[in-house]
Amino acid sequence: MEPTIFRDMDVTPISWRECGAGEAVIFLHAMVTSRTGWDPQMQVLSKDYRCIAWDMPGFGGSAPAAKDAGFEEVLAVLVQFVTETLGLTQAHFVGLSVGGMILQQLAARHPALVRSIAMLDCSPKFGFGGDSNGPEFVAWAQAQLSSQSQADFSEGMIRAITGPDASEPAIQSAITAMGRATREGLEFAARLIAGHDALDQLPRIACPTLVMAGAQDRETPPAYAREIAARITDANLSIIPNAGHIANLEAPDAVTARLQTFLKHAL
Repeated sequence: MEPTIFRDMDVTPISWRECGAGEAVIFLHAMVTSRTGWDPQMQVLSKDYRCIAWDMPGFGGSAPAAKDAGFEEVLAVLVQFVTETLGLTQAHFVGLSVGGMILQQLAARHPALVRSIAMLDCSPKFGFGGDSNGPEFVAWAQAQLSSQSQADFSEGMIRAITGPDASEPAIQSAITAMGRATREGLEFAARLIAGHDALDQLPRIACPTLVMAGAQDRETPPAYAREIAARITDANLSIIPNAGHIANLEAPDAVTARLQTFLKHAL
């Protein structure tokens, strides 16, 4: 198999990585990765699709968001990136964790732009079913970033959320990917996670939808995926064995195979 040729576009306001040609599939990463975290999926899917992985604001070469920015701002940036920078009128989207949370809002509010969505390891609402406090989570992230190096923060967070079966190469891939974030980007991602509530938006999603979760995910457990799928008409649900919160790196073959099947029928 010939090596995948990645094309890295390090420009502002949004930088991205892409490969392949055909129908566009746009990948949105988690707080704990960046555009490079999708390499295992892009290497395979680029045989049939144009695969594009963005760096969300404050990650990689992308410009940071304003200090008070939230979902309205990130959706505006994403829509502008897709329609103006990439020149697309429609695309398939794949999102991990906060990337999946963004997709819940995008599919509900901008249905004409979305051919399909696939979401991994995300929640319908921050603290769903529990008593987690959004401002406390943001304050915790800020305190951790102030009290230790960003590298230590990233490694500690990744090791805490991956499953017991996660391989060391998978963990290191996530650490490397998260290492491309700026402090501003990490704080922005934390604010988005803490402010997420799509419970009323999910029933509005009408595009083909795949919801996945790692069976060992403790942060956004399979019960969250089941709740999301139950609120979206005809959504597909898939639980990925032997994977925690970064399922696409912990079980890349299983996730990629599921995406291949889904995209084939979503066209």
